[in-house]
Amino acid sequence: MRKIMIALSVFVAAILFAGCEKTQYDRIPAASVRIEFGNAAIWSVYGVSAYPDHKEFIKSENLPRGFTYVANSATGYGGVMLLCDQVNTIKAYDLSCPVERSSTVRIEYDEEAFVLRCDNCGSTYDIATGSPLSGTAHTNRYFLQQYTVFLNAISGGCLVTR
Repeated sequence: MRKIMIALSVFVAAILFAGCEKTQYDRIPAASVRIEFGNAAIWSVYGVSAYPDHKEFIKSENLPRGFTYVANSATGYGGVMLLCDQVNTIKAYDLSCPVERSSTVRIEYDEEAFVLRCDNCGSTYDIATGSPLSGTAHTNRYFLQQYTVFLNAISGGCLVTR
């Protein structure tokens, strides 16, 4: 009877663990994010308005050129990709590839395939969800780190934050 109970326990555990696919949204280290667009004029120059608009924000490299970062500005671990998806929803992702986990190995917008891509590992990601489409990220279910975008209808500005 004891052997049957052990075998049954092992069988149940195997089913439970085999059925669980772990999705990882937080592979890169936590880092502060705060990008402020104070008004509609700043947003019209540095923001995104329609698919496939996209911009990269990396405070340490003063990108985009001419954007004024304030003292409490922060652009995540590897920078921030701000973009409009296919239905013109504004999205923000950390630029760091979750496979590589390095602040200097960054995803890029593939303008021909309309995906985000890491040239180092070859993984691709959906621009609307940050979900992995191919490569090591797809195999291991490593999603891009997504940030929150708040639009201010009164001022016409925007805030991107963690």
